[in-house]
Amino acid sequence: MQNTLLDILILGLLVLLFGAIYRKRATLRLRFWISGWLFVLAHFAALLPQVTAPFWQSMQYALGMSGLVLGGVCFVLASSAVTLRSRDLSLLAAVVGIPSLLYCFLVFFGFTAVWPLTGFACASETATLWIGWRFNRNKRIVLWTNTIAALVCGAWLIYLIRTDQAEYGIYAILTQLFLVNAVLFWSDFRRISAGVITASGGLLAWASVFPSALAVRHFFPHADVPGELWNVPKYFVEFGMILTLLENQLYSAKWQSEQYRLLFDSNPHPMFIYDAQHLTFLRVNDAALRQYDYSRTEFLRMTMGDLHEVAVLPGLEKMLAEQNSSIKVTGPWTQRRKDGSQFQAEISSHSIEFEGFDARFFMVQDVTDRERLHDELVHRAHHDSLTNLPNRFLLEQRMRQTLENASRYSHKAAILCIDLDRFKQINDNYGHATGDACLQEIAARLTSRLRESDTVARTGGEEFTVVIGELLYNADAEKVACDLLTGFQRRFSVGEMELQLSASIGIALYPDHGTEGTQLWRAADIAMYRAKYAGGNRYMIVSDGVENALPEKVLPWATRGDRR
Repeated sequence: MQNTLLDILILGLLVLLFGAIYRKRATLRLRFWISGWLFVLAHFAALLPQVTAPFWQSMQYALGMSGLVLGGVCFVLASSAVTLRSRDLSLLAAVVGIPSLLYCFLVFFGFTAVWPLTGFACASETATLWIGWRFNRNKRIVLWTNTIAALVCGAWLIYLIRTDQAEYGIYAILTQLFLVNAVLFWSDFRRISAGVITASGGLLAWASVFPSALAVRHFFPHADVPGELWNVPKYFVEFGMILTLLENQLYSAKWQSEQYRLLFDSNPHPMFIYDAQHLTFLRVNDAALRQYDYSRTEFLRMTMGDLHEVAVLPGLEKMLAEQNSSIKVTGPWTQRRKDGSQFQAEISSHSIEFEGFDARFFMVQDVTDRERLHDELVHRAHHDSLTNLPNRFLLEQRMRQTLENASRYSHKAAILCIDLDRFKQINDNYGHATGDACLQEIAARLTSRLRESDTVARTGGEEFTVVIGELLYNADAEKVACDLLTGFQRRFSVGEMELQLSASIGIALYPDHGTEGTQLWRAADIAMYRAKYAGGNRYMIVSDGVENALPEKVLPWATRGDRR
């Protein structure tokens, strides 16, 4: 009894170790292994009580042997769990387990009829052969081992039944079961390692325990073999399974490390790993060497700051200071190559431990073309396609900003509406291509006569709007308008033609004529029409009744009464 308790204690502790491994990495194979060892523990637990009644002795032996049978069945299912579906696993368990369990209970409760037991044994072995051929036909070593074991052990089982030793027939069943398990275990892993050899050898020894026990009983009836000796293979099997699990984790970690290395080194995107504390590079891939044009030796002497512009370093350092394991995608950042050229990069990063360092992994994606396209689309959305001047949408933003600054710093601001005089005749007489060329030249002249802080936008076919900020006096706006009209005095050359153009300008001042952009814009537009109907080539302020004009020149193509 003491030895049985020790077996239960040792096996129980090893089952707890299996459970700890299962919590870290749960697999169906490991679940069946744990179930099998729990049945083996049940085998020892069933033999623990001391009973004298014949019925309970029969029950004790039947339950004890059933525990070994069910343990072996679970090991078979563990080897098949990777390839078989749940329905097939259930069929396999039923064919392998149910006949053996029925045989146990029949013989231990005194059923000794030869022909029924013989027929039952033949049916059981036939089912075992069928299940082997169905599920293991692609594994020849398993198939033929199972077939030979079924034939030999079946013949042995029938012999024991016919010689009135049916109670020992369970030994033939267990021998066959653990012999097949030994071959299945080796077939599953197929490697020469301590765990696989120990477990496979242990299962083979476990299978040989039963015929060995009968041989000792027959040839050496007076030999006293310690019971613990027959249990030694169980410990080898359990230790071998645990070693196999640990080896699998080591192989898996090694494989993942190799895959990670291949993914890192062969990745088309630049990747590098750097020390999170000192920002020095620890490893770079080939794509990074090509992208930045540094050698590997040069890279490993550099820091993260060597790849970035000084202006972006504070933002970069702030991002790098947030050390956590989550993946971050930031950018675009301006990256600098060895030759000084730059490109825009989006960076994915996360914290890792690398060769004992607290490190960060970076992957760089060149988004220069994407950013260029984005900037181009944004520019198109905010600018006129012909003159490249701001359009109405951007003008309204600039106008809002200018008026807000004027209000904040108590400055004046002005809105100037410009319309070309009689421009329709240019398009009618010379064609739209000529008209477009004139508009482009006008846009260039207006831009050249304004400050960078001012805004000139094309807001209609031949209409332009100017926003001027930071004015001290109203007269400053008039000086600007006069200067813009002066820019029209020089003729416009289009091909071999020279054309004379003029413009009418309306001026609205902030805050004299309003505080809202739309209000000032509308007022300046009204003043512009007043200047146009007064003859053009002049400017007018909203509240003025006096015309302000440059010396009028009669245009060769103008017709009397044409105001546009």
